[in-house]
Amino acid sequence: MKRRIAFLITFFITAIGLKSQNSFEFILEDTLSSACYYTFTDDQNYFVSIGESCNPDIYECGGMILKYKNPDNIEIKKIHKPDTLIALKFGFQMSNGNYSVYGLIDNDNDLDYGNLYVMQLNQDLEIISENIYAIPSIYDRLSLMNFIIDNDSIVIIDGAVDDPPPGNINDVYVAKLDMQGNLLDTLFSSQFDADYKNELLKKPDNTGYYLVGDFGWVRQIELDNNINIVGYQLMSPDYGYYGAVGARFLSNGNIIIGSLVNNSVPNAFYDLQMRITDENLVPILDTVIFDEGFNWLPLLHGLDYSDENNIWVVTYPQLGKSTSDWEFGRIYIFDSELNVKGAKYFGGTSSLYLYSVKALDDGGCIITGIAADEQKKGFKDVYIKKVVAEDILTNAEDTPESNDMDVLLYPIPFNDKLFIETYRKNLTFTLYSTNGKCIIDKNRLINPKTTIETSDLEKGFYIYSIYDNEKIIQTDKIIKQ
Repeated sequence: MKRRIAFLITFFITAIGLKSQNSFEFILEDTLSSACYYTFTDDQNYFVSIGESCNPDIYECGGMILKYKNPDNIEIKKIHKPDTLIALKFGFQMSNGNYSVYGLIDNDNDLDYGNLYVMQLNQDLEIISENIYAIPSIYDRLSLMNFIIDNDSIVIIDGAVDDPPPGNINDVYVAKLDMQGNLLDTLFSSQFDADYKNELLKKPDNTGYYLVGDFGWVRQIELDNNINIVGYQLMSPDYGYYGAVGARFLSNGNIIIGSLVNNSVPNAFYDLQMRITDENLVPILDTVIFDEGFNWLPLLHGLDYSDENNIWVVTYPQLGKSTSDWEFGRIYIFDSELNVKGAKYFGGTSSLYLYSVKALDDGGCIITGIAADEQKKGFKDVYIKKVVAEDILTNAEDTPESNDMDVLLYPIPFNDKLFIETYRKNLTFTLYSTNGKCIIDKNRLINPKTTIETSDLEKGFYIYSIYDNEKIIQTDKIIKQ
């Protein structure tokens, strides 16, 4: 099968006093419709991305694993079985060096998966063992969301199963397995409406687990170590979670949570809300990043950190902010007090849908998702972006990446208003006509957003420049319609 790898960005970041670290961004184009949902690293510094490759026209779907150190050399493993649908969702490297991968499998052709699929592979991506566990026949469909590894010996998976008739909600699904992939216990609960956008957390005192998200009338479900439900927190109108949820425990026992802002915040509309809560989700600190358009977190894993002073949060898409028909996402680095240390835009060349962000040992993160296939309507391609902290904390003009942006001006073309967003301070903005006349000289931009009235300007081309201490950091020609 012919495969093409389309590279968006390939470059190296070298910081003075540090060894060179590599960042990249690529789209893997396939003749089929492909997706990856999660990426982990192994002990040889390979990235392993987990997903599926499908032909939606004839309902054929197989598992897919990518293994690579950079986009120049990607090993692709496709797992197909006759008359069988396979979708791989996540995985990790075991202590013996093998890979443990979890997904879904079924022998029907309706894409409603009815079985948990667990397999182990060696580092050559050869399958060593497989286990298949069916859900009860009263359910038609199983979905997987998250997993955690408990004390290097237990794997906990959460998901959802469709509620049997006459219900119209999804039941909570939790599975407990050992490291060999043997199923130890399973929870099916119709007590709550299972959310497809929750986070699974291990309790700091090692007595069980939390599910955090929107479960209908509750926002947190507490499980013991035997995955029995032992408590829950009621949903509050002031402290609800909307859209995808990202959550992690901090070292002090508090939880950092990201989600879409709820309607308790005036003038908020699909904006990013970051919160610090205690273990019982009682708010301690919160902040809202007001931004035009939608600001979704990745569906399965919305935030992560290896150093809690550099917490990675990713949102997408920034609808209506592109110089073309595509949207921009944003990568943030927060500290543990919810201060924004750095932020940059990415994308703008394709329509993206993101599934996970994972923090890496080098202090960076890797983002996994899909991009719309521009050649085949309804098809999708794998999207991977790897960044290090210096990419986000360094001013755009000082990085080697020509498309780096930490100032965003929109809409283009513009009409009655121009908007400028940035977390950089003391920037200035000028707008000139094409004959060299200064039309607008805005001395200071307001963080994080400046609005510039342009209703009195005539239609046509203009040249804008953004300065930092009299140095031009961004300039281009724009048009008013």
